Amino acid sequence: MDEAPHAHEQLVAKSSRHSHDPETGLSTPSSSSSESSLDSHDESIVAAMGNEQNMAPIEPAANPCAQPRTFLLEPLILILLFAYNFSSTILKSQIIYQSCTAGFGYPEAVCSLLGTKNASNETKRIEAEVQPYAARVFLTIKIVECIVPAFCGLFVGALSDRYGRKPLLLASYLGYALQYILSACIAYLAMQLNGLVSPWFYVITIIPLSLLGSSVTYSVAAVCFIGDVSTGKMRSYRMIAYELCIYVGLLLGSFASGYVYEATNAYIIFVISACAILFALFLVAALLPESLTQRQLSEGFVLLDLWRSSARTREHKDRSILVLLMCVLLLTAFVSDGSNSVFYMFMRAKFHWTVREFTSYESVSILVPAVAGSGGILFLWSLRQCSKSAILWLALISLLSHAASSLMKAFAFVDWQIYLAIGLGIFKSLVNPMCRTMITNLLPGEERGKVFAMLSVLQTLSPFASSTLYIIFYTLTLSSAPGLFNLISANLFGLAIILLLVVWRKKATHPAHYEPIFK
Repeated sequence: MDEAPHAHEQLVAKSSRHSHDPETGLSTPSSSSSESSLDSHDESIVAAMGNEQNMAPIEPAANPCAQPRTFLLEPLILILLFAYNFSSTILKSQIIYQSCTAGFGYPEAVCSLLGTKNASNETKRIEAEVQPYAARVFLTIKIVECIVPAFCGLFVGALSDRYGRKPLLLASYLGYALQYILSACIAYLAMQLNGLVSPWFYVITIIPLSLLGSSVTYSVAAVCFIGDVSTGKMRSYRMIAYELCIYVGLLLGSFASGYVYEATNAYIIFVISACAILFALFLVAALLPESLTQRQLSEGFVLLDLWRSSARTREHKDRSILVLLMCVLLLTAFVSDGSNSVFYMFMRAKFHWTVREFTSYESVSILVPAVAGSGGILFLWSLRQCSKSAILWLALISLLSHAASSLMKAFAFVDWQIYLAIGLGIFKSLVNPMCRTMITNLLPGEERGKVFAMLSVLQTLSPFASSTLYIIFYTLTLSSAPGLFNLISANLFGLAIILLLVVWRKKATHPAHYEPIFK
């Protein structure tokens, strides 16, 4: 889809027992289809480790690095992301299908032709009629998916420090397994009743996942786990391995789902995802050790503490620059969440792509920014040789790449132009890592966790506004120009570019102070 699952970006995490390098982090992808909900929560990871000044150890520390079983974490994350993306597009397709049968009462034989190459003018008309209804289902799912995880983002770090990383991993895997088990049951009933099962039942499937924290829970636990069991250079290698496992999991899930769906049905897809996650859940419970060897207790009112750290007065222009950088991150999350809400429907309405064609495109849209993001390290090193604002330059280049990609999608008339948009967006995965690096460099160590936790809460809540805006705009323009929502994205990226230029102007007032922050 538009953003590749949006969200797994540069993470700046600090272990409760080790010092932190401000530039140690990683850039993680977002799948176009998935990304919105998985991506916007990564800042919560830092909160899990940002409160050590208020912590009291009650167990002796140990060194779990020597345990080979700690290396199981990365493959387990790969399995989770594979299962997630394996079902993501199929779930949307199934909701459109059941909206046609149960929502509008069209015959199953007609509705099964939606989203296929056998579509006639009549089925194209039906698709245009059904999509606004399905969009409301998507929006409701998105809202439910945001409410509780946003609240969890305030406390999941403290829970991880108090009860350990493994319980959070177990809770998150259990939530995803329950989602796909319930989805499989609904799809099976729809198959038995010729599609006459309301798509609104899929809203129920997201409730257990939301109650158990969704991606906030597993991402906090995973990165805290890596911080616990590794030090120095090994930690950076583990972070890179974690990032690559997310890329590979998303890529394999997206690539495989189209072929399996053509040979089977949505019920089998959901069953495979559920079985994969249950298998991973068993491995977590049986083999993965607990990494936290000293338990910690946090004090104070979390939300008030987060707000004070984010809004307090700072020297020079630090506070205004911090706010501007946070706004840039919020704008990118806003666009990612909103665009992902409608991009699959846009591709069906505009180009009449099948599920297999879309998942093949999605695989490419994950792979290209992933490779380019890895090359961004060399690009950054080159910029540092000739500029004192290398990080800022790379963030600006990334936003320009985002804007160019959105404009190409807005005015695409044939499918190869959609692939060209992937090429134009080759550097789009770099803006979030660069902005988070700048924020990290601006802040003292004891405040990073609180500021990133506050940012995480705001990004988790952004789909309320973004999904609503994009779905309403897409519905209004569906019959005339369904791709116009991409113009909203391009304009918002343009606004983000202006905000970064303001940051550039402000930093020029104190060059000696800001050179180590932006280089």
